[in-house]
Amino acid sequence: MAEGRSVVAPDTRRETEPQGGSESQQGRDARHGADLPHQGSADGRYVLRPPACAGDWASYHTIRQDVLLEAREFSLDHPPEEEERAPLHHPMLLWCDDRPIGTIRIDRLEGDRAAFRLVAIDPPAQGRGHGRRLLGCAERFAREIGCRTIVVYATPEAAGFYARSGYVEDVWDESCVGGIVQMMKPLAEG
Repeated sequence: MAEGRSVVAPDTRRETEPQGGSESQQGRDARHGADLPHQGSADGRYVLRPPACAGDWASYHTIRQDVLLEAREFSLDHPPEEEERAPLHHPMLLWCDDRPIGTIRIDRLEGDRAAFRLVAIDPPAQGRGHGRRLLGCAERFAREIGCRTIVVYATPEAAGFYARSGYVEDVWDESCVGGIVQMMKPLAEG
């Protein structure tokens, strides 16, 4: 691949838009993040953008299933479609060299906070720095939508990864279940 090549995943949103209903295309696009910046990397290999077609959604769910559910032996169903596409929720796929390799959902919280949820890198792509790239793109996206602090629920196994990326342990949710490490990171202006 040529150095600095820009990777832009095709946007075929029309394939999965619901038929009928009273919501305008502009309203759906705003809710799904189409009017928000898609984050890329300086080297052009990576782009973070919302799933845009049925194939993207299948990749999004498959990566999460493989990493978060089966590998960690969690028993968890996919969040309902309406939760995934709620107005302040931004499900995203990380693309590298035209291939989806990671997922994250960025939820806008009260004030200037965002929560990173369901962060996952496809198992064959793990251990190559893609997770750091995913966090970097997601942090830039969060800044673009006005967030200044990121919070995350981390598994004990993932807490070291977040700590190496500048996150610190902090109790930000008193109702958090046991066995989860609550972490946060203030975002620098950028």
